[in-house]
Amino acid sequence: MPNFDGGHYFLSVLVPIRTDAEQNAEGAWRAHVDLLREELALLPTAQQSRVSRNAPRQSPFARNTLNHLARFVVIDDVVFNGRVGGNALWERLRGRNPLTPQPVDRLKCAYLFFGADIDASAGGDAGLRPYTDALWDTMRDELKAVFRHCLGFQERVRDAEGFFRYIQDCQIETTMPFNDYWADGLPAAQVDTNLLPVLVVPALTAAVAVLGFVLHLFGLGDGGWIWTSLIALALTGALGVGLYHYIVAKAQAPLPTAPDSDLPSVLKALYLQQRFTDFAIAQQGADDAALYAAFKEFMDTHKPTDVNGPTQPPGVIATG
Repeated sequence: MPNFDGGHYFLSVLVPIRTDAEQNAEGAWRAHVDLLREELALLPTAQQSRVSRNAPRQSPFARNTLNHLARFVVIDDVVFNGRVGGNALWERLRGRNPLTPQPVDRLKCAYLFFGADIDASAGGDAGLRPYTDALWDTMRDELKAVFRHCLGFQERVRDAEGFFRYIQDCQIETTMPFNDYWADGLPAAQVDTNLLPVLVVPALTAAVAVLGFVLHLFGLGDGGWIWTSLIALALTGALGVGLYHYIVAKAQAPLPTAPDSDLPSVLKALYLQQRFTDFAIAQQGADDAALYAAFKEFMDTHKPTDVNGPTQPPGVIATG
């Protein structure tokens, strides 16, 4: 986490775009960033509506069943969010002129952003490699047409291994993944939030440190209480640091996978939702015997428990 969470790998990639130009067959020179924009504009999108579902070309990302979402974006430069604010009085006392321009971040070249939300069983290379291999196997030509405009792609990428390494080198951490498949909220029983066992020992050492200091303050004992207090205080500090890292590690642990949140299950659910809606409309007014027979036929035809049976194809939002 956060690249991997809830059975999903959230891929974020920033690839520098080449700054040189390319000469076409007519002898005209064009920048790679413009050629890349043109390539992305011609890349077919998914069949996302009743209007586009019969389009002659489907998105190449629909050729595998790992993609929940995928997107390319050309980033020309970073957005300037305005000056860094401060206390006007304090800036005056420090002799700073509030009208003096502040540094503004700029990109040295345009970047191609590639983001994807994919099914994965683990984080790290174990989650990323199956996806890059699937892309290379199913849409190699489109990948070459897009990434050839990026720095180092043509020199480094010859096969699935090279593509994986290239994506890996350009990957950035996903700091805010989006995962909405726990529709009713994450069951508390599946998340270990009980910190009481690890809090007991630091609490005891802290209590000993306070007790020893109080006893020393009132002159009780033989004078050894101050050393007991100091040793307990040092232990409390060390345990506190360990407790902090333990809590951070727990917070960064990925959430469990929501049931039926993989893409084949989601597609099956969408398929059944539409088919059952049609079924309910068609059976209005039917008697018990006819409804029972129709429902049995519905179950036999659409096989609700079989994700490999009749289902909605990837890249299609509406099939009804």
